[in-house]
Amino acid sequence: MDAVSSLPSLNDLLRQNPNLNPQKFSSKLNGENHLPNGISSSSLGGPPLIDKTTAVDRVTAPGFSDMFEKFVRGVDHKKKVSAKETQDLILGRSDNIHEAVVKSEESKVAFNLMIEVRNKLVDSYKELMRMQV
Repeated sequence: MDAVSSLPSLNDLLRQNPNLNPQKFSSKLNGENHLPNGISSSSLGGPPLIDKTTAVDRVTAPGFSDMFEKFVRGVDHKKKVSAKETQDLILGRSDNIHEAVVKSEESKVAFNLMIEVRNKLVDSYKELMRMQV
């Protein structure tokens, strides 16, 4: 009990920190807060009107199929770069074995990631089909 009795009271905390003044918050709750230039919020009327946008004004985000297609194209590009690096190394056009191995591993990791994403998508689809409506 000694540790609890040594704590400051609520009134002491309120006096030490002016930001915790309950009167400050109650005036805002009553709608008496004022905006800059002396305008009170109660004189503004209702909520602001929102302009409706037309279909032409809306910006559409790329769909999931576009995103997945871009991902697959990226994996394919990595595979082609890896094949070219390996071919250049075999034909003697390049002597940088390190770069060829790195490109090959990048291609392998990207392909494995694509397979795992595909598997997760198939599992998710199966789970949705098992759900009862």
